[in-house]
Amino acid sequence: MKELTVEHLHKTYGTKTLLKDIQFAIRTGDRVGLIGPNGTGKSSFLKVLAGIDHYDDGMISKPNEYSIAYLDQNPQLNPEQTILETVYDSQAPIIQLLLHYEQLRLQLEIHPHDAFLLKQFNQLTEEINLKGAWDAEVRAKAILTQLGLKEMTRKVGECSGGEQKRIGIAQVLIADPDLLILDEPTNHLDMQSVQWLEKYLANYKGALLLVTHDRYFLERAVNKIVELRFGKLSEYEGNYQTYLEKRAEEAVLQQRMQEKQDKLFQQELAWMRKGAKARTTKQQARIERFDNLKADIQGRDQAVSGFSFDFEQQRVGNRIMELEQATVAIGEQIVLRNYSKIFVKGERIGIVGHNGVGKTTFLNTLAGLHSISEGTYDIGQTVRLAYYRQLDEDLPDEMRVLNYLTKVADNFKRPDGSQVSAAQLLEQFNFPRATHGTEIKYLSGGERRRLYLLSLLVQQPNVLLLDEPTNDLDIDTLTVLEDYLLNFDGVVLVVSHDRYFLDKTVEQLLEIRGDGEFATYWGNYSDYLEIKAQETTVTAPTAKSQPQTTTHQDTKTKRLSYHEKKEWASIEADIAQTESRIETLQEEMNTITTDAGKLMDLQRELEQQEAQLLHYYERYEYLSELADS
Repeated sequence: MKELTVEHLHKTYGTKTLLKDIQFAIRTGDRVGLIGPNGTGKSSFLKVLAGIDHYDDGMISKPNEYSIAYLDQNPQLNPEQTILETVYDSQAPIIQLLLHYEQLRLQLEIHPHDAFLLKQFNQLTEEINLKGAWDAEVRAKAILTQLGLKEMTRKVGECSGGEQKRIGIAQVLIADPDLLILDEPTNHLDMQSVQWLEKYLANYKGALLLVTHDRYFLERAVNKIVELRFGKLSEYEGNYQTYLEKRAEEAVLQQRMQEKQDKLFQQELAWMRKGAKARTTKQQARIERFDNLKADIQGRDQAVSGFSFDFEQQRVGNRIMELEQATVAIGEQIVLRNYSKIFVKGERIGIVGHNGVGKTTFLNTLAGLHSISEGTYDIGQTVRLAYYRQLDEDLPDEMRVLNYLTKVADNFKRPDGSQVSAAQLLEQFNFPRATHGTEIKYLSGGERRRLYLLSLLVQQPNVLLLDEPTNDLDIDTLTVLEDYLLNFDGVVLVVSHDRYFLDKTVEQLLEIRGDGEFATYWGNYSDYLEIKAQETTVTAPTAKSQPQTTTHQDTKTKRLSYHEKKEWASIEADIAQTESRIETLQEEMNTITTDAGKLMDLQRELEQQEAQLLHYYERYEYLSELADS
């Protein structure tokens, strides 16, 4: 068994202490998940262990011939290397042997009758036999296949960001190190790849240390949680669920201890105010205890302050967004063909599908950044749309944090009528005053994403488009965002590979299948997976023959969610109100004989109300089955 140990490790970044007297050990077979708020130094700690970043004091000890492979959040790969050269980029003799083998094999595909190449290939094959390297070759091929890496002669610089992430994962897995360090490995992976990676890591023989926001992945991939807060590490044996339980118990105990400490402080403070004097040794000792108690209270590590996105949203009218027989394409690729949809208030839709199928293109279309090829797309006048994009290029790198938020929303008015300055908003959302003058480009990846999210929600949108919102956000922020979406009354569309997040936030899924085909499903992502598992013998209809396929989940074993209970309580009244409005519109239309413009406006509203009523009927049928189960 091999072990890496860390003793009394210190690291600072500018004036900020990231690591303070850290003690840590990881052994063969350990699978450790590192968690903590954005900006606390998780990535820095990983880089220090990997030997990529420096530290100020302390000691890191490891055995001789101890190998470490590190996956960065955004892998820094050589753009001039081929995919093949990159994934086999290791000093390990076995990996170099496999690289040479693959290079010869590719050359033989081009020159199958080259005698010199054939001789080299045969000699290399014999060497692989002698060194027992075929197992490593099979494992490498399986990794490349599961990660969808083909065209091995392509230059890395020609690959997309998502492809480069998968290349980086393949590189560290093929290296098969003693310690595998992964920083956000699930970013840019599709669901199938994430599930495969879970299973692969479950059987990994070395030590594993990872940072991830994916709570299902964390639950299944690790056997220990290490939390980094205020420069200190706290260790919890078990998976993520066990950590939550132990953390909750600790919080209750800490609260009780602090209450006792605060009560004692008040008593001692009253004694001091009476004019306590150090006339005796006993009084002197009491004064010293008071000073120590005061210092302890003032020096408490304040837990990351709880915050909530308690922003109001602008009222949205009946007409929100409407697609009629729309075809969305990018170049020659058809994303959706003949897609019709009237979005209604309260809908929360998850968009799923393989990488590259066009999910982001669809969101760009709804945001007005990409035009439809055929059909119509209309958006209501009352819509205030916020689009959280995968890349936060909307953030100006050179602007300082406070200046940016002041420009977006200064003197923001809260639901209770009180006003909050941009500086106060930043502090509430865990940006200490020391960071307000920092240029945005110097924030950590997670801090940038949190600032970006804040700048959008503070504008009080009523339609939210979220493209991979969980990438780089810490678990604390994700939990707050999930609560916000739970009570959001407008329309939400989410592209995400985070299964936990989808389960918490959506109640309908649009699956984009490629070549213009699609299907819709009621329920969350877990429900969707159950339905997909049952679709083993049925061939899904194409969008050409049937524009929209609605698949209802098995409702017998599912209960009403919080949002569904609210919807069930009001849906009969919503149906009655909509039916009444339809009758009123029909009566008005019957009385108009000369005003063609007015008649067309009424006809348009009638169609919207009828579509809304159809949606209510479908939801009523679905919710009634849940309520009766």
